[in-house]
Amino acid sequence: MLEGKIAIVTGASRGLGAGIARELAASGALVILAARTLEADAGNTWGKGGPVIPGSLNETLELIRTRGGQAEPYRIDLSNSTEIETMVSHVEARYGAVDILVNCAMGFPESYKGELWNTADRDWAAFMDIGVRAKYLAAHFVSRGMMRRGSGLIVNISAGASRDEYYNPLFRMAMASVDRMTAAIASDLKPHGVSAVSIWPRWVRTERVLLAVENDQLGFEVSKDDLCASDTPEFTGRAIVHLACDPRLPERSGQTFPVVQLAHDYGFTDIDGELPDIDDHTRAWAAKLAAIDNILKNG
Repeated sequence: MLEGKIAIVTGASRGLGAGIARELAASGALVILAARTLEADAGNTWGKGGPVIPGSLNETLELIRTRGGQAEPYRIDLSNSTEIETMVSHVEARYGAVDILVNCAMGFPESYKGELWNTADRDWAAFMDIGVRAKYLAAHFVSRGMMRRGSGLIVNISAGASRDEYYNPLFRMAMASVDRMTAAIASDLKPHGVSAVSIWPRWVRTERVLLAVENDQLGFEVSKDDLCASDTPEFTGRAIVHLACDPRLPERSGQTFPVVQLAHDYGFTDIDGELPDIDDHTRAWAAKLAAIDNILKNG
């Protein structure tokens, strides 16, 4: 489906980003795997003295190649604008313009808990510098090549926290910023044939989520019910593949979509064959998003 396409996926060392990268590669794209962790690192723990967080670029690469896909690891500090520009230049020089950019990287503070009065400055850096600023810069640098070719897709991974009252205010602010940024860059790029969308996954069975289920002292509350209503990281990857192949993609540009909604729109399942129902929560999200999109389009 994506043969000959070049994709960059940030945050591809583990979790949602790694699952998206695996699915894009399985669909034929050559995927640039961008993240900080090149090799598995026993020092990469969740907080001081916490459990080791599994995952690395080379592990994602090995799994993709074992399955017959194509990928290249690229170690990068996404808080550094020069490194982002250099990465995009490297990809364009070696492979041509980027066809798909998936901004998945997110900084993780030691705890998601917190309110206005007890949220530290380091949490701002985690959520806003990586979760928002790095997405903007990556879109900024890839947009030039996409504009020259008159095509391209930018996907920003966001969350329903931008509309719901959960987690701390900085996380909600970051996700709302990502959704508004997506609408803004889509408006700028529409005349040039380039599309941008935000995607809201549900609970995803990432390494962090599975660790949090096992240890409720990590500051990231995940219940067994949440886990039962969760998806694999590849599920979001399948949504992106279908968006990239959709001839009506420009009509969807600038909008925000829950992953489950896209699964029902396009008729795909998770890799385990599951197609989650559009539950009341997702239906409410979709209705709110449609109303907001209508206001933005019509004033």
